[in-house]
Amino acid sequence: MSDQPRTIPVEKFLLRAVGRTDVGAQRTQNEDAMYYDDFLGMYVVCDGMGGHASGQVASDIAIRTIVHSLKTGDPPPGPGVDPLTSAMKAANAAVFQRSLMDPACHGMGTTAVGLRFEENLVHVCHCGDSRAYLLRNGMLSQITRDHSLRNLYQDRPDLVGTLGPATSNVIIRAVGLDASVDIEHNQGVPEHNDVYLLCCDGLSDLVDDWMIREIMTSGESLEAVADNLIRAANNNGGTDNITVVLVQTFIDPLWAPPQQYAPEARY
Repeated sequence: MSDQPRTIPVEKFLLRAVGRTDVGAQRTQNEDAMYYDDFLGMYVVCDGMGGHASGQVASDIAIRTIVHSLKTGDPPPGPGVDPLTSAMKAANAAVFQRSLMDPACHGMGTTAVGLRFEENLVHVCHCGDSRAYLLRNGMLSQITRDHSLRNLYQDRPDLVGTLGPATSNVIIRAVGLDASVDIEHNQGVPEHNDVYLLCCDGLSDLVDDWMIREIMTSGESLEAVADNLIRAANNNGGTDNITVVLVQTFIDPLWAPPQQYAPEARY
């Protein structure tokens, strides 16, 4: 065993989450799925696609696989791979396998965005155009970047037009469309009273970021904020399913770093 003392984080966070999902004003079924667990510090939103019921199947399989993988460590992440990244890759394999076995599910897939809190870090993983935002000190910032055709054309002007018109809802990456997928992984350091928002494009396509910020800074409870975000999307047409998960971080008032004792006084 190492004689080195275990590094203890300076701050220990308490987490509190609220989730809401709504079929919207124009759809007959909800193809979104979500999971949140304050004890495990894991939060995920998926937005299924594929038509008929297969989008719902894709998002359900993805959520179940991600949660199982994070809870059990199976399959084990490779060296240097974040557990949430590994879990989303496992979900990709599960969704893709089902699409091969079931003709009704051929071509289905799902977006995925998730947070995993680990001591004094938060890991952010995503695939597709479901988003994560951070509200800190009254300022709202988008902390994921959509895997969209529009953004690809921004990054690669030489490709403009080669893959079709870059409308806002064309995505170039999703869970389950192929045998393998790249999951984007970033990490940050939470602060006291941060609020993270995970959402599908049923919110972000219909409610501008400035309005999302207005709703999130209203001073109302997390429950009311979640309800108001859903309501805003429906009021603007509700053309898609709408799912939001809000996660608030607090420094644990009972957590204290190890005391530094002065050398014993000698008389």
